[in-house]
Amino acid sequence: MILSTVCTLFFAMDVFGDIVFDREFPDEKTHHILELIVVILSIVAFVFHFRELKRFFKHHHKMEDQVRVASGEFSEVINGLFVEWKLSPAEMDVAIFLVKGLSFSEIAEARNAKEGTVKAQSNAIYRKAGVKGRHELLALFFDELLSDVSIAS
Repeated sequence: MILSTVCTLFFAMDVFGDIVFDREFPDEKTHHILELIVVILSIVAFVFHFRELKRFFKHHHKMEDQVRVASGEFSEVINGLFVEWKLSPAEMDVAIFLVKGLSFSEIAEARNAKEGTVKAQSNAIYRKAGVKGRHELLALFFDELLSDVSIAS
């Protein structure tokens, strides 16, 4: 877009300079007309690019808003399930880390706890959620989140 603007300004100044300072060369009329056409086309291209860029940014902001909404909905789904399962605050922390994909040792380090404690809390979470492991826990969250989404066949 900047390059288009620079080219348009260059050709516009060139045409203006040719018309103002080169009047004594009437055989250059075709040259001036061609330059004027290039300037007009450059202006049209500039306007088109500006409108497309404006439309792109509007779409981009709309998509960002949708991601924020989806992220908030996912958080609401997770918190709702935690309450339904009657998880303790410590189990909720561990469950969040499990959903984020951290290993038991990483969770233990983040919570200043022993790895065995994290494993015990994870097993309690799985039992309360009615699942066998981390993968089923994640599947449960996504299933809950996507329950209203229809799949086109």
